[in-house]
Order: sequence, then C-alpha cells, then structure tokens
Amino acid sequence: MTVVAKPYNTWASRRPVADKQKRIRREKQTAAIQRWAAGKTETIEHTPKIK
Repeated sequence: MTVVAKPYNTWASRRPVADKQKRIRREKQTAAIQRWAAGKTETIEHTPKIK
C-alpha cells in the first residue's frame, strides 16, 4: 500500500476565521445599501475594513 499525501489532516478542518468576518462585513454593507435604497437613510453607512 502506498501513502497518499493530503493537504489537510483527515480529522481536522480548516478554521473559517477570515471567511466569516468577510461574510459578516458584506452582509452589513448590503443591509446598509438596502436601507439607503428604501429611503430610510440619506447616506450609505460604510462598514469598517477587516484587519
């Protein structure tokens, strides 16, 4: 039998840290645009950048 090299451990998954923050920021930005489009706010609120 030969051993096949795998990029990740089979029992461990990658930590979804940055992706989650990007998604939260994108959802907040979308919500701000929707509030502006509905006429509830005068300007589109800017969300802070991810470090």
